[in-house]
Amino acid sequence: MSEVVEKKDELKTVSLEKDTWIVELPIEVCKREGFAQGTLVSLTFKNGAIQATYIRPSAETESFLDRVIEEEKEYFEEMKRRLRNKSKWF
Repeated sequence: MSEVVEKKDELKTVSLEKDTWIVELPIEVCKREGFAQGTLVSLTFKNGAIQATYIRPSAETESFLDRVIEEEKEYFEEMKRRLRNKSKWF
C-alpha cells in the first residue's frame, strides 16, 4: 500500500492498487454535495477512461460515530479546551 500524502488544497490518497486510487473528497466538496466528511471516491482506469464511484460511510457507521461522540461529549470538550489553552495534559 502507498503512503498517505496530505497537502493543503490537494486530494488525500488513502489507497493505491494497480489502476485504482481511493481518495478522500475535500471538505468543500462534501459540504456542497451533502456527503459526510471523510467520504471516499474510487478512481479506476478502465477501457481508456476513468470510472469514479463514491464510497459513502454506511448508516451503521454514522450511527455508531454519533453515539460515540454523544457518549464521550465531555471528554471531547475537555480535549478541545486543553488544545485551545495549550495547557499541560497532567
